[in-house]
Amino acid sequence: MTSKNKVKYRGSLLLNTVLSAAAALAAEVALLLNSKLADVILCQFGFQGSVASLSGEYNAPLIFVYLLIGICVFAFVFGMLQHRTLKYTRKISASLQEISEGHFNTRIPVRGDNELSDIAMQVNHMAEEIEQLLEKEKQAEETKNELITNIAHDLRTPLTSILGYLDILSTRKDLPEETRQNYIRIAHDKAKHLQQMIEDLFGFTKLSYSKQTTNMQPIDIITLLAQLLDEFYPVFENNEMDYEYHPDASNFVIQGDATLLVRLFDNLINNAIKYGKEGKLLIVKTRTQKEAITVDIINFGKVIPQKDLDRVFEKFYRAESSRNSATGGTGLGLAIAANVARIHGGSIAAKSSLEGTVFSVMLPSTHEESIGDDNHATQEVSDES
Repeated sequence: MTSKNKVKYRGSLLLNTVLSAAAALAAEVALLLNSKLADVILCQFGFQGSVASLSGEYNAPLIFVYLLIGICVFAFVFGMLQHRTLKYTRKISASLQEISEGHFNTRIPVRGDNELSDIAMQVNHMAEEIEQLLEKEKQAEETKNELITNIAHDLRTPLTSILGYLDILSTRKDLPEETRQNYIRIAHDKAKHLQQMIEDLFGFTKLSYSKQTTNMQPIDIITLLAQLLDEFYPVFENNEMDYEYHPDASNFVIQGDATLLVRLFDNLINNAIKYGKEGKLLIVKTRTQKEAITVDIINFGKVIPQKDLDRVFEKFYRAESSRNSATGGTGLGLAIAANVARIHGGSIAAKSSLEGTVFSVMLPSTHEESIGDDNHATQEVSDES
C-alpha cells in the first residue's frame, strides 16, 4: 500500500466528512431561519408551541432535537458520498469469503487509485499465488504417479527377460553348452542393464528431490573434456564413429564438482553416440567467454522434431518409440544432465536441423550459491524439467 494512495484515500474521506458536516450545519441554519418548518418538525417530536417561544430559554429537549436532526443529515449525506466506497468494501469482503471457501480463481476488480484498490490488488496477488501453488502441487502429484508408473514399466522388462532365461537354464538340462553360455551371457547383460537403470534412477532422484552435497573445486573443463573423449575411444570404435575436439582455448577453469560434471558430459556424449551413430561423426566444441564457457556436443543422426526438442530434458521422455529401455536408455540421462548444469548455475539447450543436432551446455566460471565452507556446499534442487 503506497503512501500516495493512503493520502488520496484519507483526503477523500476527510473531504466527505467536511461536506457532510457542512450539509448538517446548513440544515440547522435552515431550521433556525425557517421557523414554520422548524415548528412542523418540533410538533413531530411532541413539542408544543413555536421555536420562537422556546428559544428564549434553555431547553435541553430542543437542543437534543436539533442535534439529532444534524446527526441524521450528516449520516445521510456521508452515506451517499461514501456509497461507492461502501459498495466496493462489500465486494472485497464477498470476494475474500469466496477465496476462503477455496475459490482461488476469484478476482476483485481494481477500481480507482487508493487504499482499497491496493487491498484489492494484494488480495488478487495472494489468490493467484495460492492458485499457482495448488497447480504446482497437482503437477507434483501427477509427476510422482508418472514416475512410479515409468519405474515399474522400465524395470519390469529386463527383469522379466532375466527370469525367463533363468527358468530355461534351470529346467532345460539338455541345452547345448554353447546355447547355455549364450543364455547366461544375455541374462548377465540384462542384469547389468537393470543395475544401470537403478543407478540412473537413484542419481536422478538424489539430484532432483533431495539435498545434493557438492564438492566444489577448480576444474579445467578443456582438460576434462579431452580426458573423457579419450576414455570413449573404444566406444567410438565399436560404433564405427569418429570424433573431433575443437577447444577454442588451452584451458578454462570453473568452480565445479568433478564427479557431477563428468556425469553431465558422459550422459551427453553417450546420448550423442546412441542416437547419432548413423552420422558416423561426433564433434565437441568449446566457446569461452570472460566468465563462462559453452560446450557444444554435435551429432549427425536423425533430426529431432521441434515438438520433441521442447521435451528432451524431461525425465523418462524419449523422442522416438524406438528409444525405449530395450536400447539401453532410461529416459533419465538428459534430465540428470540438465539438473547438474543447474546445480552449477548454468543451463543446457538443444537444437536440431539437417546440419546436426547440438546440445549446448553453458557453465559460469564461478557460482557463488554453490560454494560453501571448505569448498563444500549443500544445494536443494527441484526438478523443473
